[in-house]
Amino acid sequence: MTEKTSETRENAAQGISRCENADHGRILDAFSALEARYRRIFDSTRDMSFTVSREGQLLEVNPAGAEIFGYGTKEEMMALESVGFLFWNREDGVILLRKIEREGFAKDYEVEMRKKDGTRFIACITANLWFDKSGRASCEGILRDVTELKLWQQAFIESEKHVRELTESEKNVRLLNQHILNMLMIMSHDIRGPLVAIAATLKLLIRGIYGNMDKSVMNTLTDLMSRVVQLLGIAEDYLGRAQSVDGFCKFEREVLDLRQDIIDPVLDELSNDIQKRGIIIDNRLGAIPAGTIPVHANKIWLKAVFRNLFKNAVKYGGKGCRIAFGFEDHGSYYRLNVYNSGKPIPEEHRAILFTKFGRIEPENRPVQDGVGLGLFLIKEIIGKHGGAIWYEARPDGSDFVFTIPKDLS
Repeated sequence: MTEKTSETRENAAQGISRCENADHGRILDAFSALEARYRRIFDSTRDMSFTVSREGQLLEVNPAGAEIFGYGTKEEMMALESVGFLFWNREDGVILLRKIEREGFAKDYEVEMRKKDGTRFIACITANLWFDKSGRASCEGILRDVTELKLWQQAFIESEKHVRELTESEKNVRLLNQHILNMLMIMSHDIRGPLVAIAATLKLLIRGIYGNMDKSVMNTLTDLMSRVVQLLGIAEDYLGRAQSVDGFCKFEREVLDLRQDIIDPVLDELSNDIQKRGIIIDNRLGAIPAGTIPVHANKIWLKAVFRNLFKNAVKYGGKGCRIAFGFEDHGSYYRLNVYNSGKPIPEEHRAILFTKFGRIEPENRPVQDGVGLGLFLIKEIIGKHGGAIWYEARPDGSDFVFTIPKDLS
């Protein structure tokens, strides 16, 4: 009985030993697999993974570290006497190791490093203090080359600085432009007053209120009157342009006779150009008769609309062209138009007709004055009056059509 018990115990011990050996083998296999996985990650990362002893000896480094620092192999790099050789300033390495030893870690620590060929780059280091089973301390961490990133950051900072400078410059230019526009409006307004007075005096002289005069003197006064009327129109036009560029359109409406107060005075302003170019004013296409069309509008602004439309008709119609104007009564509003014969505006240019600073030069003719505010200005004016304007191409010319309410009250 005793022999059997002893044999049983021996068999049991052998079974336990075999189990323990099997478990130990499985544990070793698991650790080997884990180590292999860690090694693959360690060797494949593009950042430098490293382990440094407390004395500054490089204990382990991955291939990426050797590549970053320009060494042929990681073994060549690990043969360095100290990691201090990798710092541009060796004292920086000492400071970093002391920081890690004192605080237990360093996160995103930026420092200048030195490659094997002596070139400098900026590194970002994150590392922590680690102790092995024997209590020996070492430092493990990741090093990343952030030189290009820092350059991009600096470029971004510079670009932001330039944007601020450009914004400030634009602000100053806007203030300067505002000042110029204000001066232009003041000048146009101040010039208009004396011109109106001169025109009134010349009318009296031409009518013979102050006595008869020679024909040559009368012709001179008539020519002078024409020039004053043109200057008056220019002053009013530029007053409107300046206010339009400024984004400000002030309307003080009054009851006007469209033909007598608006159309005829504008045609008088342009009479010299119309005669010199041999242009025909055609009144057969529903022209605006005098004394029959009262509107509530601002006189200066409405004259600016027709002045620009007639000027465009003269400019694009050319010598010997035909200009017509007319209206249709649609109950609550008028539909008006200014037409000129000649070539229609090319379709590819029509999209910019009513845009600010949009200019279209006549074909085969020299560049003329102006900044492309005419049609933009009249669109603003008509819009402020509650109307709309558009362009209609005709087989034999161009027609600008717009609407204006009879009474906005």
